[in-house]
Amino acid sequence: MSEKGNPSQSSASSSSPDSLLKLVQSLSASIVYTESSNFDTNRKLWDNYAIEWSPKVEWIQKMVNNLPGCSTIENQETIELIGDEWSDKSSLNQVIEEYIFPFLKELHPHFIVGEIGTGGGRVVSKVISKVVGEFYCFDISKEMLSRARNAIKAVGLEEEPIEGSKSLLGKDLKVHFTLLEKSQLPLHLEGKFDFIYSFDVFPHLDIHTQYQYFGSIKKSLKVGGHAFISVADLTTPAGWSRFEKQSKYTVGGFYFICPEIVRKMVFQGGLHIVKKSSPGVGENNFYYNRDFL
Repeated sequence: MSEKGNPSQSSASSSSPDSLLKLVQSLSASIVYTESSNFDTNRKLWDNYAIEWSPKVEWIQKMVNNLPGCSTIENQETIELIGDEWSDKSSLNQVIEEYIFPFLKELHPHFIVGEIGTGGGRVVSKVISKVVGEFYCFDISKEMLSRARNAIKAVGLEEEPIEGSKSLLGKDLKVHFTLLEKSQLPLHLEGKFDFIYSFDVFPHLDIHTQYQYFGSIKKSLKVGGHAFISVADLTTPAGWSRFEKQSKYTVGGFYFICPEIVRKMVFQGGLHIVKKSSPGVGENNFYYNRDFL
């Protein structure tokens, strides 16, 4: 603004350093700073996690020492892939047996499976031997996909003999590795999948990002296809205990929701629930006691 009657003087004073500083200070309270999206923050976190990960680093060993069921030495000896430090193996194996393998029974040469959030390959390395047809590993982290590729090669798959290919080959199986650039599966894969799963991934996503994936999963499934998702559940004993200790949500921590919210998102996403976990069932299972599956 300028004072009437002396525009030149007003113009000169408003451009002085002191005037500019006062203007910035007066506006600072109303300036909106753009925050990194949940997608971008997760990408940075998991890229760094994969780069720095080693069973021997101190922060991984601390996580291992807190695992239930085994001695520290026994737990350390079982850490082979990224994510092994997050739970005891018996809990993970039970989830795979009860929520993934049952949907892989009707396999055929054109059966197609996708995993959202493949990470370092701790789940796919256990599942891949049960699949024929095609398997898509999706992740937002390039470094995690690199780790997953090595984990899958270790169980016997080979590089596809095509220059520039990002796929691995096994008997009656082709594995693809896809870096996601947004919170949805690629549009060219709509209606392609018999089964899609995402385990121990959604706890790190905010609710809007979760819902975006629900809608994308619906579009990506074949008619009659199935999906398996797990979320951090506020209503479970371990879920509430962990939530109570958090001062706020971070991508490294958990975004807690409840079964009612999941039911709403599933319904609005065009899906329906055919199998679910219940709080208190499977008390010895780390995940059943913390999550909604």
